[in-house]
Amino acid sequence: MAEVFVSKPNALTSQQLTWYSLLRQKLGERGLNPRTLGETDFQNSPPMTAVIELMRLCDGALILGLSQTFIKEGLHKPGTDNEVPMRESCLPSPWNHIEAAVAFALGRPTLIIRERGISGGVFDMGITDRFIHQADLNADWLSSQQFLQPFNLWHEEILTQAH
Repeated sequence: MAEVFVSKPNALTSQQLTWYSLLRQKLGERGLNPRTLGETDFQNSPPMTAVIELMRLCDGALILGLSQTFIKEGLHKPGTDNEVPMRESCLPSPWNHIEAAVAFALGRPTLIIRERGISGGVFDMGITDRFIHQADLNADWLSSQQFLQPFNLWHEEILTQAH
């Protein structure tokens, strides 16, 4: 069984939790064991060290950009020439960016999926050599070719690298 580091928030909405449960099922069907700090793995190390230690034990990484912060109204880059108003905006966990960077630094095959409305950092197109997949949080999306084709390629990459 291949080990996969899953970068996701520990606090999920009921819709996110249902979707993630279905995704975990897909991983298990392929012999991929998802590992997440604070869920499957608990360390004595400081968080950054714990991420690196666990990522080193994993054969691949799955970065899930799920909404964690809702900004009703705010400013992006306030006080600069690039100031932009933000309304009804969602942000992922900042740990997604850190954990993605560790996965890339360690050369782990990485699949990046974001919930609709999530952007910035690792979830912006062209930031990495990986396509950023936008998920509909339902079972239909997890059965679609839009998900299955990249998932299959990522799975093959993990198996190739693990052996």
